[in-house]
Amino acid sequence: MRVHLVAVQTELHIAPYTNSEAFMGYVLELSQAAVQGLPSEEPRIVAFPEAFALPLLFWLDTSRAIREARTSTLAALQLMREHWRSALRLRVISPAALYHLRAEKIWALYERAFQNAAQATRAYLFAGSIFSPLMGWEPVRGLHALGKAAYNLSLVVSPQGAVLGRIPKVNLTTHERMAFLSSGPLKPLCIQTRLGKIANLICLDALHDELIELADAAGAWLVVQPSANAARWEGPWTGDARQREGDVWLREGLAKKLYNRENLRFGLNPMLNGQFYELHFEGRSGIYQAGQPLALADRPVGDAVVRVAVDIPVSV
Repeated sequence: MRVHLVAVQTELHIAPYTNSEAFMGYVLELSQAAVQGLPSEEPRIVAFPEAFALPLLFWLDTSRAIREARTSTLAALQLMREHWRSALRLRVISPAALYHLRAEKIWALYERAFQNAAQATRAYLFAGSIFSPLMGWEPVRGLHALGKAAYNLSLVVSPQGAVLGRIPKVNLTTHERMAFLSSGPLKPLCIQTRLGKIANLICLDALHDELIELADAAGAWLVVQPSANAARWEGPWTGDARQREGDVWLREGLAKKLYNRENLRFGLNPMLNGQFYELHFEGRSGIYQAGQPLALADRPVGDAVVRVAVDIPVSV
């Protein structure tokens, strides 16, 4: 069976995140560009970068003072100052109160935007990620938080618009821990689809052997790695300044992790880039097989669509 793998590389801009209509249109536009020209009868898997929906937390229907704050911490404090009465009503005595304050509004939009885009493009959409409590819905309570913790969460949506999974990141960066996010459990990491099992390992998770091993053992043939790497691609590696960040990423990333696996065959790595308050992101999105990339974005900055058609056994 022929399947089209698509990595959507995006550069951060404020305008698409400032109101619901703009964000809905932005997600749809990017999704349509990702599948443009593909045979309509052939399945496609489209992945967005980590933290793609994070700006909604700070920029959706907020004041200029929040959007133009010097740092994300100052933006968060300003947001809490402007909405302190609503925050008190939450009864969440935790630094994670910020995420709960915004969760119902931004989660509903995040989910709706990607459900709409998945149906319009008939694609499996791996919707990057958002910082939020795990959200549930039932008729009496409606949309509500399932617990006090907040996570770096990735949403997966089917071509029919059904949510197939909400997967939290397990291994957090220093920035994420400082932002009072919690680590997710080791399971579930894989989504069962009509195309077989697919692992969704957010950024750093795909660099940890134990999670790759779990995905492989579960029978996944593809690992999706939504990423937002807060470093210069051509700059010094944060682990050893004598090495370049991009070189290490390509050497130690999915091409290496896929080598000699029982089931995992391909990797899909969309990357965020641009400025988010004090953080600067760069990265070349790519599609990988064991030992080498099949395709890479030309540059580590700017928007790009990276596509590869692969053949997989029908039995997966």
